[in-house]
Amino acid sequence: MAELGRLWAGRVFGTNTGNLFVELTPTADGLTGVLRFMDAAFGLVVYEIKGFFDGTTVKLHGKPNQAPPGIETGEIEAQAVLTAAGHLRGRWASSLGTGGTFELFPHDLPPADQTKQPDSPVPEQLHTARLTVGAVRLYADDVRDLALVQRRDFSVGRLIVTYRSGGIENTRYFEDFEQGIKGISELQYLKISIQEPEAHGINKVAIIELDSQGRNDVIVQGIHESWVIGKSEALARQLRRYEKNLVTNTKKYGLGFNQFIFLAMLVLFPEIEPLWRRVLFAGIVVALLWAIFSAHQRFLPNVVVYVTPRKPGLLIQAWPSILSWLITATASLAAAIAFYFLTRRSPF
Repeated sequence: MAELGRLWAGRVFGTNTGNLFVELTPTADGLTGVLRFMDAAFGLVVYEIKGFFDGTTVKLHGKPNQAPPGIETGEIEAQAVLTAAGHLRGRWASSLGTGGTFELFPHDLPPADQTKQPDSPVPEQLHTARLTVGAVRLYADDVRDLALVQRRDFSVGRLIVTYRSGGIENTRYFEDFEQGIKGISELQYLKISIQEPEAHGINKVAIIELDSQGRNDVIVQGIHESWVIGKSEALARQLRRYEKNLVTNTKKYGLGFNQFIFLAMLVLFPEIEPLWRRVLFAGIVVALLWAIFSAHQRFLPNVVVYVTPRKPGLLIQAWPSILSWLITATASLAAAIAFYFLTRRSPF
């Protein structure tokens, strides 16, 4: 049967939040000890606790022994499971009706002659995965589905959303975000993040950051490499469901017409005489290619999030593709006109 450490520290979540420190002492009947809870709002409360450990589950009952003046306290019941990583994770409730979850990490000091700990938990190191996806277009339901995938594997963490509106960045919990953006039609910057303690006091983190003028990134961090890789791939795969290949390829390489215009320039070079006209035509074509790429970068955003309940009409949905073709067609026409004037006969 697994042994339970004596000293534990961690966090409490729920109707009350704050830091937790627990001292446990094995007895013939089970466990006794002291629980110190520093409530973020009401201060320090000390409990005398009793309970038992069956090898996988800890059950505790606590009576308040010390509390700040004027603060009402009640008896508490807590139950937690010893995880494979070596920490305790569980739920608590009080006789006042309050409750929530908690997580504790072992803080026992090894003996002075203990130089090796073969059964110690995962080493204290971080693994980080960053994946970049192409241009995406999301609607309100898509954002909600994406948030559900991101929330998986997190039991106590809450989704936090940062978005840009009117030149100001706003940060809210996801539930408040859904209620507070009813007056906004679309967003071009959205960041959704969630984190919670994992082990050794280290948080595991999952972030999705979408920026119309930057990149669309998925960032996952944690102490377990397999989880980090799997979580990042799951989030990236979910995002790629909404990827727009036309805009994505344009952002990376420029449209296929860019290469077509360049190849046409090479083919038509022999028709242009003398040499200075060739140089001029080459300069015009290069300038047009640069203008096409710059226009796509400016007018075709890397991400658009429509947060209205009703999806835009077909014209609005198709407008990025239409605009892309218009930009390229205009550049192609300009190149053709330049070729026409440079191949006309002249007295020079």
